[in-house]
Order: sequence, then C-alpha cells, then structure tokens
Amino acid sequence: MAQNAVGRLFRGQNVASLRQSMGSLTQQRRASTLPHFRPADTPGLDEALTRLREELFVPFGVNVRQRRLMFRQRYADKLDTEPVTASVGDEEVLLRPMDALSRPKKIEAWNAISLMQTGNDWQNLAPLLSGMEMSNRKVKAGRKEWIVRKAGAADALGVLVGCAQQAKTTGMRLNDVELVKRVFFELHLKAQRAEFKGEGVVKALGFGRQFAQLMETPDHVVHDLQKDPKRRPFVVGTLLELAAARALSEAGGKDVEGDVKLYSQRLLGCWKMGTFNREEKDWRAIDHMLQENVPVLNGMRLALQVKGIANDRSVSSGLKTHVNELSALIANQMKLAPEKVQAKPSLGLQQAQALVQG
Repeated sequence: MAQNAVGRLFRGQNVASLRQSMGSLTQQRRASTLPHFRPADTPGLDEALTRLREELFVPFGVNVRQRRLMFRQRYADKLDTEPVTASVGDEEVLLRPMDALSRPKKIEAWNAISLMQTGNDWQNLAPLLSGMEMSNRKVKAGRKEWIVRKAGAADALGVLVGCAQQAKTTGMRLNDVELVKRVFFELHLKAQRAEFKGEGVVKALGFGRQFAQLMETPDHVVHDLQKDPKRRPFVVGTLLELAAARALSEAGGKDVEGDVKLYSQRLLGCWKMGTFNREEKDWRAIDHMLQENVPVLNGMRLALQVKGIANDRSVSSGLKTHVNELSALIANQMKLAPEKVQAKPSLGLQQAQALVQG
C-alpha cells in the first residue's frame, strides 16, 4: 500500500512538481543528524567511512518516502537529470538513485573499525556507531565487546567513554554484564602495561570512575540488582586496584582521597555477587573467571599495602580473608589448564601467572 502511494505521488510528475512534493515530504522526515567523520590517518579508512555515510547513513537519515524515491528504479532518471535535495537535521543532502542490493553490509563497518590505528582514527568511532543506530543496524553485545578489545589494544579507551556518554545515539550502553566486564578488564590491562604506575594508572582510574558514574545515569542504569554490572566485584575490585596503585605510585602510599577505603568497603559489600564459588570444568569458562578475578585479587593485595588500610579493622579483616580465598581458587584453577594451554597460555592464565610471579 505504501509503495503504491509513493508511485501515485510521483508517477507522471515533472521536475517542478517533484520538487514541490519533496518539500512536503521533508516536513514529515524524522528528526536525525547525519554523522560527520574527521579525516583519518590510516590509508583506506576515509574511503570506507565515506561509503558508509553516503550509501547507508544518508538513505536512512531521510524519511521513508524519500528513501523509497532513492531506491526505486522508476525515479532514477528524474533524479539523475534534475537533482533533488532533502533536509536532514541542519544539512541538505542530495537524493541520488541507489541500488538497495549494493548497500554496505555490517561487515564493512567492522572492517572500518579494524583499520583504525591512531587516536585520530578512533575519534570516528562515535559517529560510526551513531550512523549504524540511525540505519537500524543494531550492534550485538558480542560485537560491542570486540570493539572494546580493539579500542583497548589501540589505547583508545577514552573514546569509549565518549561513546557511552552519547549512548542515545551510539547505542553503547553499559547495562550488560559481559560488556562491562570487558571494559573494566581493558582498564586493568592499561594499568598493567604501565606497571601500575604513573600516567597510565591515573588515566585508567579516571576512565574507570567515568564509566562507573555513567552506570548511575538513566541511559545505563539497571534496576534489577542481580543483573546490575556496577554491583559486581569485578567492577569495584578493578576500581580498587587502580585507586590503590595510584596511591602507592603517586601519593606516597597514602589514601589521600579516601577512595581506597571506599572501594574496599564497597567490594566487601558486594562480594556475594561474585563468581568465586562457581565450579567450572570447561577451560574457556575458567579462563574467563581468571580474567574477572585476577584484577580483584590484585586490587585487594595492593589496597592492603596502602597506609592505614591494613590497620583499619573495618576493612582489613575482610580483605585478608578474601585474599586467602581467592588466592587458593586461582591457584587451583591454574592447575586445571590443559597441556596445550600451558604451552601457549590463554589470556586468563597469562594474568594469573603474572600475578603469581609479581
């Protein structure tokens, strides 16, 4: 029915009447703003982003009738000979004939992200994700975790903060346990690469605090306490790890801001939400547990080195008890690694080995 309506609307019209009809359609367009990309440093990235913008985001930025006009062969000649523009936000875009079958697929967006190398390249992540949302190309949770890993490896975690701040347009919401787990593990890795010292740990803590604050806002909040990521030990434990490391390396071992004690209290309060008692036989599941629990154990150990914490009975007793429990759990899990994993350690095993050796 809608297709027939569009056909009746444009069939037999001359260019002048076509423009007039387009003007009325523009008033019906949905509110949207097309993403804009900054010039990239990496060869091939500009071209990839331009194709996504012009051939996917623009058609989905205009309203449905305008989009049908672009993809119907019967209107191609008119658009070729007498260009028509439409308003998207504060931008005028040219409506040009397109083949729906040649539109960019999701894989092209992921390939574009794979090309991102420099900080300047990664500044294009938020507009890219916004364009995918505008185009109704939903990014699945597993793909978001992949993006987080890519950003972490490129030292672009600050860009993820920006994406989360724009969650309404980017879809990067911190309301999924596995996604948040990956975000905080990447913060741990960032600090680890800096040997838990200096600017690296300071920046990681700053990002962690921002992520934690965002999880309190309406775009990210989870009302089911059992599914709330920010109440899980891996979030609080990583924040404790980063805060304690900063205190030891930057503040003479003193808990100047009181956040080491605060995160210690919160960790003890949410301990029952952890996965410490879960028995697993599959190594992949065990490895994920190691990735989750190693930062927590390291955080408690570092916290007990901060002045005033070990002697504060309100937190020290619980921390010491859980250090012993978690140390034993991780040691036992390391023994379960298959021979091929021992020969080529998986990520979780690498983390556990680094903790033991440290």
